[in-house]
Amino acid sequence: MRSLLSKNQIKFVRSLKQKKYRYYNKKYIVEGPRMISDLIEERPHLIQYIICAKDSKSISIPADIPSYELNRDIFKDLSEMVASQGVMAVCDIPDSFFEKSSPSDGFVLLLDGVQDPGNLGTILRAAEYLGVDEMWIGPGTTDPFSPKSVQAAMGSQAFMKIHQMEYDDILQSELPLVVADMEGENAFRFHWPQNGILVMGNEGKGPSSLIKKNADHFITIPPLPGRKTESLNVGMACTSLLTLRMSQLNRE
Repeated sequence: MRSLLSKNQIKFVRSLKQKKYRYYNKKYIVEGPRMISDLIEERPHLIQYIICAKDSKSISIPADIPSYELNRDIFKDLSEMVASQGVMAVCDIPDSFFEKSSPSDGFVLLLDGVQDPGNLGTILRAAEYLGVDEMWIGPGTTDPFSPKSVQAAMGSQAFMKIHQMEYDDILQSELPLVVADMEGENAFRFHWPQNGILVMGNEGKGPSSLIKKNADHFITIPPLPGRKTESLNVGMACTSLLTLRMSQLNRE
């Protein structure tokens, strides 16, 4: 029989709704049986403990992972989901997230001022699926460990190397900067470098002037002639570009 979650633990879990407490404690919340089952199977070391709503459908939890029970009404109050599925996990944000990265090779995705957590989650899920080696969270970009980002990414945060980065650190990299921009060359004809940094900019303003000033390449996805849609949102555009890159690499 599971122990009841204490008042102090409830207070702690509630505090993780705020970014400052997530970063201070290096913890975040994952909700839903599918994502938690994936964590149990692939990244159990990231799970501090699991919380189940009383009388909810249970998932299989190994004996070495602490688990607690909680009154369903209190669980719903803690949950960030519209229709709570009755299970959440308190997980570790890896220490590496707070450390700078300086790879000499590999393919990196830089988010430069992406502010919508749904867009970030979509991008993160696509990046993990489509062969990105690590993701950089640039200045002005929303928190990848916020509840909305975690839900949109279906928990891919646990499977992708993610680093917070400042512009000085980014510009020290020797990897070529490939910047997605409306004025760029046709992405369907672009020859992707094996190693590099793909930059996706802010939803309204695009990439920052500093990044554009230091770019090696600009690329865009042109519409078919006669189409009226002005542009793709940043999540759709990023997924399309990563797919084009994978398609080219698979042909080579």
